[in-house]
Amino acid sequence: MRETTIKVDRKRCEILCVGTELLLGDILNTNAQYLAQGLSKLGLDLYVQTVVGDNEARLENAIHLAMTRADILLFTGGLGPTTDDITKEVAARCFHRELYMDEDALREIQDFYALTRRAMPVSNQKQALMPRGGLLLKNPQGTAPGCMMTSDEGHLAFLMPGPPREMRPMFDNEVAPILARYSNGGLYSKAVRVVSLGESRMAEMLQDLIDAGTNPTLAPYAKDGEAMVRVTARASSKEEAKAILDPVINEVLQRLGRHAYGVDVPNLESVISEKLQQQGLTLSFAEAGTGGLAAQRFLSCELAQSVCGPGLSAMTTGQLACALGLMDALPENTAEACALLSQHACKHFGTTAGLCTLVSGQELACAVTVLGETRQYAARMPARGADYYRTQASQAALDMLRLMLMDREA
Repeated sequence: MRETTIKVDRKRCEILCVGTELLLGDILNTNAQYLAQGLSKLGLDLYVQTVVGDNEARLENAIHLAMTRADILLFTGGLGPTTDDITKEVAARCFHRELYMDEDALREIQDFYALTRRAMPVSNQKQALMPRGGLLLKNPQGTAPGCMMTSDEGHLAFLMPGPPREMRPMFDNEVAPILARYSNGGLYSKAVRVVSLGESRMAEMLQDLIDAGTNPTLAPYAKDGEAMVRVTARASSKEEAKAILDPVINEVLQRLGRHAYGVDVPNLESVISEKLQQQGLTLSFAEAGTGGLAAQRFLSCELAQSVCGPGLSAMTTGQLACALGLMDALPENTAEACALLSQHACKHFGTTAGLCTLVSGQELACAVTVLGETRQYAARMPARGADYYRTQASQAALDMLRLMLMDREA
């Protein structure tokens, strides 16, 4: 198959993910996320994402609609050997392209089965059908080769398999190099991570920058109990992007102050782990009513293995106190009790820092002790459910620890 001349000179893209399992929510649509991020890096505009079930009429309607508003169509799914795998047939019909048996594609499928010492079912021959005048997209990870085709009006379509382990390398190795020809420069982004500040308040503090932004642009988000502002620039090189982004990033950091805990950092716990390591500190945990969420958040942080010590998680504050060997009655004030427990965690586990979270109903308390200095906090939360309470407790405690570590650096 030879690649034809492509008439597309614009860069509007649309993603069409095909599969009833996606439409019904049985499978998380990670393909759309991956493709959207890839298009952004290439500097191509994506305006619409569509999910369509395995239905010919509805898929055909979706393709015709996409062709009215996009120049480049990216498909995932529906390239398998079964009767409900219809993407290639319907797309070829919409593009007025005849399908034929491609010998190269058929040979690759046969070779794939030969490697696994299995006989190729007759139904798999369907996967070797290719649009005349198109381009074969290789799939070394599976039996569903992809393809590229063009329409007489200049539309460009890429058809890729649905399984992410097959789709991702096909996009990276086969599709992206072709799409790069239509980019006027890539998009470069940096994310400022923000804590203890709501999205709306953060947006107010940055509103003039948001309103004025064309290159770069600023977009505020709320994410997992935090906020984030993504600053994005269109540039022809990393050096040019840096020159555009850095002044705006610095202004954002100055305005947000201590609420901003990092730029392009994975999460709050990774920042804390780095500060603990730099200051030669170790951290232990004492938690009640949270399922040990604060400690759990450090599990995926590789650096935390060298700075996080043991911890205890209990259902109630009383159980936690007994487990830590506190025989005396705790203070009635929840914040004071939490402070005492954080101090005792340091003694019990032999660490230089201790973190305690207590949740009982809507009551929250957290305390952090670092080298004998303790800070504490307590609040009554709105009625929003146990998961919310646990998240807020861990978030408040971690941010308190971050601020204490920052103050020690000053």
